[in-house]
Amino acid sequence: MALVFLAFGLLGAWLPERLTVATSGSLEYRLFFLRPYPGSTEVGDYLVFRHRELSQVRQGLRQGGQQMVKKVGCIPGEQLVRDGEGNFTCDGRELGNALAADSTGRPLPQFTFAGEVPPGKLFMIGSHPRSYDSRYFGFIDASQILHQALPLW
Repeated sequence: MALVFLAFGLLGAWLPERLTVATSGSLEYRLFFLRPYPGSTEVGDYLVFRHRELSQVRQGLRQGGQQMVKKVGCIPGEQLVRDGEGNFTCDGRELGNALAADSTGRPLPQFTFAGEVPPGKLFMIGSHPRSYDSRYFGFIDASQILHQALPLW
């Protein structure tokens, strides 16, 4: 019986640090299990990363932190293109359109790029058309990645 209580106690201390909740509506999932970043990334992976400028978004991933969780949309070596109307594609896959303003009317920064994604850089996207992601803040550097996020719910 003591082993059961010890096991639950250890699990209770370990598990909360491994779970995170995405509070924005920019992804189709809300609950993620965090694991160490494996060092390699594929399109569609969810990653938690530190970002330098989050003034456009509501904080909530971690209190006092500048962290986001987004999905990898384009990886090094793939062709990322933004057309004249703000539509992004990666190797022909549609990634979404960059909006001129947020839902409150504040102007959004615009990332403009056409070419091969540089080594060590990632283009991150959300699932919702109004997601604040790389369409606005540009590439993230692989050194900014904190965790891989596995969607649970």
